[in-house]
Amino acid sequence: MSRMKPRRFKARKAITATAVVAAVATTALTGPFASAAENDPEAAQTCALQILPIPEGLVSTKVTGMSRDGSVIAYQADPPSTGDPDAAVVRYPLLYADGKVTKVPMPGEWQEIADVNSKGVGAGNASVNDAPLPYVWRDGKLTRLLGGRGWAYGINETGDIVGKLWPAPGSDDPTVHPTVWRSGTTNPVKLPLPKTANGGSATAIANDGRIIGEITLNNDPGEAKPYIWYPDGTGKLLPMPEGVDLADADVHPMEINGDWVSGILFAPGIEAPGIRWNLAKGTAEMTKLGRDWETVAVGPDGTAVGVLYNTPIAAYQTGGTVFELPGVLDPDANINWDNAEAISADGSLIAGTAWAGNDWNAVTWTCK
Repeated sequence: MSRMKPRRFKARKAITATAVVAAVATTALTGPFASAAENDPEAAQTCALQILPIPEGLVSTKVTGMSRDGSVIAYQADPPSTGDPDAAVVRYPLLYADGKVTKVPMPGEWQEIADVNSKGVGAGNASVNDAPLPYVWRDGKLTRLLGGRGWAYGINETGDIVGKLWPAPGSDDPTVHPTVWRSGTTNPVKLPLPKTANGGSATAIANDGRIIGEITLNNDPGEAKPYIWYPDGTGKLLPMPEGVDLADADVHPMEINGDWVSGILFAPGIEAPGIRWNLAKGTAEMTKLGRDWETVAVGPDGTAVGVLYNTPIAAYQTGGTVFELPGVLDPDANINWDNAEAISADGSLIAGTAWAGNDWNAVTWTCK
């Protein structure tokens, strides 16, 4: 999950009135894509917004992950700012399930649970003595994943965790290795890289063991290319959308759900960076979602979630139709932006982050 930073941009003209009552809001068929939605009534939903609990003394909560069934949500809270730019960046990872909040104590700074499964097992990271280190949270206990400096990004229902490891200090091998930590062990297994690659990262893992991520090529180390690893150890590059040349693209897959993969793509001529792949068909297409490095996630039916490009509005896209999600603030009052970070397998729950005027709030949208 990406971290959201405050940025100002000109608020767009309001296109609909969004009702906000306390911490709950609902919406249906709003915005510039409403007419398209009327042609697809089965896709139309009414979604109610709810702010997740904010522990006393903390502020600015943000969603960082959600189990595929929507039963467990990972988010984090920050302490109030001290105004000291040199102060340690301490964050408080949280898990929300069955109406209860569980605090996940982690050492160091920049703490997060990046992903979680329905059993409440979380993959996370923290910076300890200026070194990024991966962790697993299981059965109320935090355990360091072995292998040295690195990150853990994704977890599946089995408990397999994926991420990347940096080379050890002083190592002759400069490669950043895409890595998997199999369920029940903290020992890393480095994923194979094609001969043309000089490094990579694994960002998400499906329940069947397929892993998606990115690699950098020897002749283009500054740009990431999308890649999939199969359980038998083979792998290949993911296809590009029509009109996009792989050599010109910087691509970052973020989520795999069934036969769908989502992420962001930066290339000449591309505006909204949200992309989704259909693995069964071997196709790729750009969406109307995405902004900077914000997450674009996907459900098993191909529904993508994120932020509607060039607006402050969280949204989901079914086929070519986009549906806006309500915010804590009216769109004209939102000087930053909201983002949908994850969607449950049945599409009934979306988790994300909404700007509330002074801080962000971790929220859910329950859709019917």
